[in-house]
Amino acid sequence: MTIETDQLVRMARTGYSFNTITLPPDGAAGLEAYLAQHIAPHAEAYQHTPLVIDISQVNHLIDLDYPALVSLCRQYGLTLIGLSGAITEERVKTLTSRSIPVVNSSRFTRMREENFKPRVITQTFEVKVPVEVPVPVEVKVPVEVKKGEPLHVVTRNLRAGEVISIVDNSVVVFGNVQRGARVIASHNVFIFGDLKGEVFAGSPKDNQDPGFERAFIYVRGAFEPTVVAIAGNYQTADDMDHNEQLQKLAALNAELMIVLQDKTLNYSLASDFLK
Repeated sequence: MTIETDQLVRMARTGYSFNTITLPPDGAAGLEAYLAQHIAPHAEAYQHTPLVIDISQVNHLIDLDYPALVSLCRQYGLTLIGLSGAITEERVKTLTSRSIPVVNSSRFTRMREENFKPRVITQTFEVKVPVEVPVPVEVKVPVEVKKGEPLHVVTRNLRAGEVISIVDNSVVVFGNVQRGARVIASHNVFIFGDLKGEVFAGSPKDNQDPGFERAFIYVRGAFEPTVVAIAGNYQTADDMDHNEQLQKLAALNAELMIVLQDKTLNYSLASDFLK
């Protein structure tokens, strides 16, 4: 019997504005077919796009192969940042005990704060020693000198659906970033206006790049984003709504600075940051 791909997985928008793919009860079956049919033809539009997988219909989470899901998504240019749909404490513990990040949207029950601990990704290499090297040996090392690029400047408002994506540089926006707009930069992001859309600073350049952790985000106007991220460490509007320190700072309507400290986004007044 042939089962149509669209019956196995589906993509939707959720309360945290990430693209979400819902898996059926049998887990990852049909995911690759869906990506090949719906994502591959539009690879440029989805390149480096954050993705969440909804596992609310998966019965046996202990058998879920999360590294395989991450690898499969990377093949199609998507960045899997976690799983959603864990609506009971037991299911959350099943995931977090295996270091699988939980990213629940507003339509699911909000879980304990420890569920949002950052992921630690390690890579193991096998090296055989000793290594015999004939003497003398000459090693030619190519020298690459990168030419600095000027700062990328945007002098207008960014409307819903617009995406500014800049590699190896910082971005300055003299205008508002409306809800539904997105700014992505390998380095820093400066916004001299209201922020209501999505901002990704220190963004990884490819699947092997961890991102620039010393990047920062500066906002001069109203601070009401749907997503902010530095070097792949995300916070959604739901997360920020429960951050009392941020709510107090945002109420001051002052210049804000966002940096990354110990894999966690830290918010402060720009005046305090420069002291």
